[in-house]
Amino acid sequence: MIAFLCYNYYRKECGKVKKKVFSSLILMMFLFFIVGCDVKKENVTPNESTKSGPSVVVYFSATGTTKTVAERIAKASNSEIIEIIPKEKYTSADLDYNSDCRANREQNDSKSRPLIENTIDISKYDTIYLGYPIWWGTIPKIILTLIDTYDFTGKTIIPFCTSGGSGISGSVDDLRKYNSNLIINDGKRFSLSDSDEVIREFVGVNMNEEVKNIKAFINGKEYIINLEDNETAKKFIEFLPLELNMSELNGNEKYANLDKTLPENSANPGRINAGDVMLYGDDCLVIFYKSFDTTYSYTKIGHIDNLPDLGNGSVNVKFEN
Repeated sequence: MIAFLCYNYYRKECGKVKKKVFSSLILMMFLFFIVGCDVKKENVTPNESTKSGPSVVVYFSATGTTKTVAERIAKASNSEIIEIIPKEKYTSADLDYNSDCRANREQNDSKSRPLIENTIDISKYDTIYLGYPIWWGTIPKIILTLIDTYDFTGKTIIPFCTSGGSGISGSVDDLRKYNSNLIINDGKRFSLSDSDEVIREFVGVNMNEEVKNIKAFINGKEYIINLEDNETAKKFIEFLPLELNMSELNGNEKYANLDKTLPENSANPGRINAGDVMLYGDDCLVIFYKSFDTTYSYTKIGHIDNLPDLGNGSVNVKFEN
């Protein structure tokens, strides 16, 4: 009976916090409206993304062919798009492969790194569709300039190319050799005649390569969380890496309130199983370490197999991909 009263007290306290936060948000919105009326919008430089999102298409196109494909991929994947603009534009003479043209000289020079004119902000994206034409069977050297200039740590690169005949595998291998720390999918070669279905299939295959499990280090010991196939689990992955001090409750669970909300689709599971990782409401993360029947509703995020009794007191939990 005491445990039940504590449990309900904890749920009520969560609700009080949410009401305070909501009131603060209303006040902030009112102040923003007053102040914002006198703020002028900044000029936006072309080719610089202004919205955050999980994915972006970054491409280099000398003749416009790759640009066309890039725009179609951006539309199909609901991604932002940024063009790599060379400081010195490529002319038709620069691309005359039957002569001692600029492109030939660059591709034959291992140290060549053509300068990029615009700033390319990839910091807020996890997935980067990287597009380029195939030159001499591989990537144009300006792509190496991009790799050298910006931090791709932890980002997934999905390459695509346009080519009159060469495939993409050689350029992907060269990228992986150039920087072994890059996370690069196999990618695909496109032509202008490819259908919308081909574009959608390419996007779908890569977007469906979703994380099926993540790691949880509980007091330093590693466990695997097998994720549910739902929007809550997918959104939770975007929060990672995440470290929480999770409090004890009722002798069967550890919980912590998140700084951000998650999409919830709560339902009463009837029974909680030891190892279940649940969301209570839209911002309370719970790890259950004992099994019991319940009348409360949750959204399931995943499950930890063979989770032991975590004992009394709070625990430190680090969540990682």
